Amino acid sequence: MVGLAAAVTVPAIAFASQLGGLLGISNEGTAVPTPSVLPGDATLDQVLQHMNVGGTMQSLGTLNGITFYATRNNAGNFCVAFDHTPDNIGKGVVCDLNADNFPSADVKVIGFPSTLLGVAADGVTTVALLDVAGNVIKSTPVVNNLFAATVAPGQQPPDAAYVETLDSSGNVLTKEKLDPQSRR
Repeated sequence: MVGLAAAVTVPAIAFASQLGGLLGISNEGTAVPTPSVLPGDATLDQVLQHMNVGGTMQSLGTLNGITFYATRNNAGNFCVAFDHTPDNIGKGVVCDLNADNFPSADVKVIGFPSTLLGVAADGVTTVALLDVAGNVIKSTPVVNNLFAATVAPGQQPPDAAYVETLDSSGNVLTKEKLDPQSRR
């Protein structure tokens, strides 16, 4: 996904409840103190502080063993943190620092799209990875604005070139070229 300015992953990641409307998605989540988001992970705690996410994040729910948190940082950028169960992919933090910040007409997902893990805008019901020719490699449904394919580390498709979002009728909403760096 183009424009994710900060992302950190390691093996084993907004405010009060009214912020849900300010997130720009219908999943309002539940406010939790930021220090409880990634307890015991000093590196990711520092990343959250560096990204100026504030004192609380919204817990958006758990899907396929991944717990999702989101907020808008002090600059208004959408930030997501992920935490996992022991048998799933690692923790992570990412903020969209682009001018067309998530969610927008052109940006329908935020997260780690090459692993089909993230938060989707309202109206997105499926997120898919495509190869260079436009063939679907893998797809996953969106549940309550969250998507998390059941893909273990090292199993993400190395030939994924695009992430595509679809609505409930199967219409393509967006097709974004993946940054080759995000496929590592």
